[in-house]
Amino acid sequence: MPNTSRKRKACTERRPRKRRFIAAVRFADGHTQCFSVDNADNHDEARRMVFDEIADVTAVVISDYL
Repeated sequence: MPNTSRKRKACTERRPRKRRFIAAVRFADGHTQCFSVDNADNHDEARRMVFDEIADVTAVVISDYL
């Protein structure tokens, strides 16, 4: 009869999964555009990423990507 027991691997600590956000951006000339912000830990980090990557931004609204 074959051995049916399985060896379990040692549990490794999992890193928290990065979240995905959507950014609604208003530019200095008045036009707006939405961007997907991946790999941010929270809303504040997503907002900083938008300001670091895009020029002439007047306002940013960050929301969870559903």
